[in-house]
Amino acid sequence: MDMRKTMKKTDQTVFVTGADRGIGRATVIRALKEGYSVVAASWKPITERAEFLEEKLPDAKLSFVDFDVRDAKAVTEKIGDVLKTFGRIDILVNVAGISYFGNALNCTEEEWDKTLATNVKGYFLLAQAVLSDMCERKDGKIINLSSIWGQRGSANMMAYSVSKFAIEGFTKSLQEFARPSSVRVTSIVLDKVDTDFREYMEGKVFFTPEQCKLMLSVNDVTDAIFSVIDSSATCHISTVTLEAYLFK
Repeated sequence: MDMRKTMKKTDQTVFVTGADRGIGRATVIRALKEGYSVVAASWKPITERAEFLEEKLPDAKLSFVDFDVRDAKAVTEKIGDVLKTFGRIDILVNVAGISYFGNALNCTEEEWDKTLATNVKGYFLLAQAVLSDMCERKDGKIINLSSIWGQRGSANMMAYSVSKFAIEGFTKSLQEFARPSSVRVTSIVLDKVDTDFREYMEGKVFFTPEQCKLMLSVNDVTDAIFSVIDSSATCHISTVTLEAYLFK
């Protein structure tokens, strides 16, 4: 039986990283509108909390936590604190990530290290921290945001592409590990999304306003995330791919 179907949404906790902006922020707001209790995690404190609080239902819990997803000690401590406060983490949505513009010749060692540490190690540490409780309860979902560049190479976003190839492998490995415990792991593979995620590529990547309108929106992404969250216990959505269908 799908235990989540017998629980009120306010008794279920959604933990979202990268919650200070873009897809992460939109996911938190959607989860609050849906009635879930939510932990909004970011690498720096979220100072503008009014919009989040306005969406929270009276019986739901909302917590803001800030830590570096690359810091194993901080991840362990924060997840432990959340489990004590909320009692459980039902759904982990790994969003936090970075991208730089760089090819095999001009990608710097610092950019490489930061990208792999944030985009891969961060996902790993968060998943590892929530898995024991999920496996013990034999219930839980982990959703990893991935990219089309994790399915085909990118000449000019090499470190990012490599990190997303790694996430595809990580997700598939985690699926096999978690399956006996009824914990489901999903990769959501994204094409171009119109967010401020391109901040580290400013001056190197250009899109016209018309092109941006044809990209995926954050609402497209949250629709996909919640289709996974709302899926039944007998259905494992292993991979979802969203294409910016009209983008040229």
